[in-house]
Amino acid sequence: MRKILLFLFIFFQFFLASSAPGFGKAYVQYSGDGEIDWSNGIVEAIGFAYPPANPMNPAQARALTKSEAEAQARRHLLDIIREINVDSKTLVKNYMDQKTFPFADVYSLIKRAEVVDIAYLENGSVKAVVSMSLMGPFAQLFLPKNILTIATIKQPQEMNKKEDRYTGLVVDCRGLPLKPAMVPVILDEDGHAVYGSAYVSREHAVRIGVVSYARDLASALRHSRAGPKPLMIKGIKVAKTRESDVVVSNADAAKVIGTPSNLNFLRECKVMIVLD
Repeated sequence: MRKILLFLFIFFQFFLASSAPGFGKAYVQYSGDGEIDWSNGIVEAIGFAYPPANPMNPAQARALTKSEAEAQARRHLLDIIREINVDSKTLVKNYMDQKTFPFADVYSLIKRAEVVDIAYLENGSVKAVVSMSLMGPFAQLFLPKNILTIATIKQPQEMNKKEDRYTGLVVDCRGLPLKPAMVPVILDEDGHAVYGSAYVSREHAVRIGVVSYARDLASALRHSRAGPKPLMIKGIKVAKTRESDVVVSNADAAKVIGTPSNLNFLRECKVMIVLD
């Protein structure tokens, strides 16, 4: 019965989303117990609970069922975040399984996750949805330590006049089997990093994430993260054995790192990746 209710709930959510204006712009990964919105950096999880067998009264049954639904949603939230790719080779659970990892900090975030929906169903069961951001404290815990604070790079005034100044980077990866991650890497054809942990400043990565994903090119180009004049390049393939890292042509790589002023928007994580 629980599986049927869960299926109907997810189907209903999907139907509402597909009927809404702008559907398809956010890149969302769905699972049986929730979803990861990679465009907005949000994880949501669902919990269902049924009334206890012998409650003292209807009010107690309602309260206990609500509490259990929320608790189950938080358990599912933990399950979902454990499977998130930090990068192409590391999952969140790989960090959490280390003996020195501060487990209490993660559990505290799970406990504080916002309850965004409570539904009381006709059969007495309760559905709860909890939501948590991948930014801020969560990002601080899981972003690699080699992402450091980088000062703004100042360019000579005469150089600024000659350069074609861009405000962000949009990488079109449609058609590629690229898997989202918190810290993806963009490489040139020779395997040199064009964008990754060495290019970003930690305060920006924690606040807004290293990249944002979009499901269509138009919304990526309009995104505030890309700015009014983004540089657009094309992903040509997924890096070998690195499912979250994309390869771009050497010519496009040169457009990105060959212009010194571009290092500032890379530092500020003004990068969008478009996926199908």
